[in-house]
Amino acid sequence: MLAKSCVSVLYSPAKTAAATGGSSLLRRLCGTQKKETTAKKHKMVVRLNEQERAEKLQPLLDCGWTLVEGRDAIFKQYVLKDFNQAFAFMTGVALLAEKINHHPEWFNVYNKVDVTLSTHDVGGLSSQDIRMANYLETQANLLK
Repeated sequence: MLAKSCVSVLYSPAKTAAATGGSSLLRRLCGTQKKETTAKKHKMVVRLNEQERAEKLQPLLDCGWTLVEGRDAIFKQYVLKDFNQAFAFMTGVALLAEKINHHPEWFNVYNKVDVTLSTHDVGGLSSQDIRMANYLETQANLLK
C-alpha cells in the first residue's frame, strides 16, 4: 500500500476532479472519508423446536444428512466429480453463506466436501441450518 504522502502526489484533487466528481477518491485512499454504516437487520435466529425438527429436519435426514453425535448439528459428505466441481460447489454455497451471514463448517479434499451445520449463536440447529442444507442439496443436484 502506498504511503499517504505518495498518494497525494499521485492523485491530486485537481487532476481527478473531472474523473471522480471531486476529491472523493483521494479522501477514500487517505482514509479521511467518513465511512457509511448501513445497519443490516438480522432476523432473530432461534433453536429449532420439536415440531420444526419433525417437519424440516426429517427430509434432510432422508437425503443422507446425519445427526452429529455429542452436539446439536447435522453432517453430510458430498462426493463430486473432481476438484473443480467441488470448488465450484463450495463457491456457490459461499455466496449464500455471506448473504445470510451463516457459514458452514466444512472440509474439502479433492472431490469430497464434508459439511457440518449448526448455529453457534443458539447452541444448536436453527432455521438457518435448514435453509443452508436445502441450498447445499440444490447445488449438489445441479452438478450431477
